Amino acid sequence: MESTRIYRILSKQSRTNLNRFIKFIKSPYHNVNEKIEQLAVFLVDSIKNQTEIGSKSEIWKQIHGDSEYKDLKFRKLCNDLLERFEKFLILENLESNKILKSNLLLESIKSNELDELAEKHVSKSSRDIGRQLEQSSEFYLQKYFYEKNIQNLKSNYEIKLDLKKGLKRSYNELSESLDAFYAIEKLRLATDLQTWKKMYKSDEVVELGVPLKIIKKYKFDNYPSVEIYRLMYKLYVEESGNNTYENLKEKAFNNIHLFPAQEQKEIFDVLVSYCIKIVNQGNIEFLSETLTLYDWGIENEIILNKGKLSPTTFRNYVVAGLRVNEFERVENFIKEKAELLDDSQKENALNFNLGRLSFYKTEFENAIQYLNKVNYDDVWYGLNSRSLLLATYYELEEFNALEYQLDSFSAYLRREKSIGEAKRKSFALTVNYIKSLLKHYNNKAKIRTLKEKITADKIVNSKKWLLEKIEERL
Repeated sequence: MESTRIYRILSKQSRTNLNRFIKFIKSPYHNVNEKIEQLAVFLVDSIKNQTEIGSKSEIWKQIHGDSEYKDLKFRKLCNDLLERFEKFLILENLESNKILKSNLLLESIKSNELDELAEKHVSKSSRDIGRQLEQSSEFYLQKYFYEKNIQNLKSNYEIKLDLKKGLKRSYNELSESLDAFYAIEKLRLATDLQTWKKMYKSDEVVELGVPLKIIKKYKFDNYPSVEIYRLMYKLYVEESGNNTYENLKEKAFNNIHLFPAQEQKEIFDVLVSYCIKIVNQGNIEFLSETLTLYDWGIENEIILNKGKLSPTTFRNYVVAGLRVNEFERVENFIKEKAELLDDSQKENALNFNLGRLSFYKTEFENAIQYLNKVNYDDVWYGLNSRSLLLATYYELEEFNALEYQLDSFSAYLRREKSIGEAKRKSFALTVNYIKSLLKHYNNKAKIRTLKEKITADKIVNSKKWLLEKIEERL
C-alpha cells in the first residue's frame, strides 16, 4: 500500500493539510461515496499516528468486511480518492487567491444576471485589489480580468459615459494592467533563457517574439515589478553592470514584498549570481556584498524553506565570510542563525563551521576540538571534516597524529561506498600529496616537482592550501 500514489502524496502533507482534507472528504457536496471516506480516514489516521499501514487486502477488509478482495476495484477506489484530493488542492489554492475568487464571482454574477449582487462585490473586489501586497505578473493579469469584468457588468450607456468623462476605470487602465503583465512575463522568460544558456554554455538564439527593446518605450514608472525584471535581464546581458546591480539591489530591497515567494528567490539568485561573477573575475572583496545579500535573504525569509535554513546555504555564508576575513561577522552568523537549521542538522553544522572558523583564525587546537565532535554519518561532513583535520594537524606540525589521520582517511575513502568516484579521487589526491610533502619535507627539488604536479592537477581538493604549504618549504 505504501507504494500507491495516493499514500505517497498524503504522507507528504502537513497535519493541518490532512485535517482539512478529511473535512473536505466528509462534506456531502464534495463526496457521497462512503467507501472513499473510509479509505481517506484510515490512511490519514495511519500517517498521523505513524502506525503500520498494512497490505491492500488488510485495508480492503477494514472497508469491505469479509467480502473477497478485488484488486481492480481497490485500485479504482484509490484513484477516486486521488481525484478527490486533486479537487481539494484546487479549492485550497483558490481559497488563497482572493482576486481570482473575486473575478470568478463577478463572472458568475454577469452570466447569471445577478444584478443585486453586482454593486456589493464590485466594491469588495476593489478593496481586495487595493490590499493586495504581491504585485507581480499574476496580480496584473487578475487586475486586467477584474477591470474587464467591471466593463462587462456595465451597460453600453455607462461605458460611453465613462469614456466621455475620461474616468480612470475605463479601457485605459484595462490596457495598462495587460501591458504590465506582458512586460513582466516577457522579461522573466528572457531572464530564464539567459540563465539556462549560461548554465549549459549554449549560444543558441531563442526567438522571443516582440523585441524586448519595445518594452523600453512603455512608461512603467508606477510598476516597480516591471523595472526590477528589466534590470535583472539587463544585468545578464551587460559586460559591466555595477550601476545596474546597485539599482536592482536598491529596488529589490525596497519592493521585495510585492513578489510571491518563488519570484523573490529568482531575484535573490540573480543578485547573488552577479556577485559570484564579479568574485570570479578577481574582485574577492565582493564576497562581503554576497554576505549582505544572504543577510537580507534570511531576514526576509527569501531563502528559508518553511522557516528553515539549508545546511548548504549556512556553509556558503561561512565560506564567503572566511575568504574575506570577516571573522566576527561569521562567528555571529554561526551562533545566531544555527537555530534556523533543522534540529537533525544543527549540531553537525555548528561544530563543523566553528571548526572551520577556528582554522581560519589559526586557533588550531580549538578547530580540532570542534571537528572531533562532528558526526560522520553524513558523507559530506565525513569527507570535509577529515580533510580539514589533516590541514589542522599539519599546521600544528603534529606529524605523528597527521600520519594516523592520513591512513584513517584513506581507509574511509576505500570503505565508504556512497562516495562518488570523482569525489573519492579528489580527496585521495589530497591525501597522497600531503604524504609526499611529508616524505620530501626538506628536499626542495622534490618539493618543486610536487608543486608542478599540484599546479597542473585540476581535480584535487584543498589545492590553494596545498600550494601555500609547498611555497613555505621552498
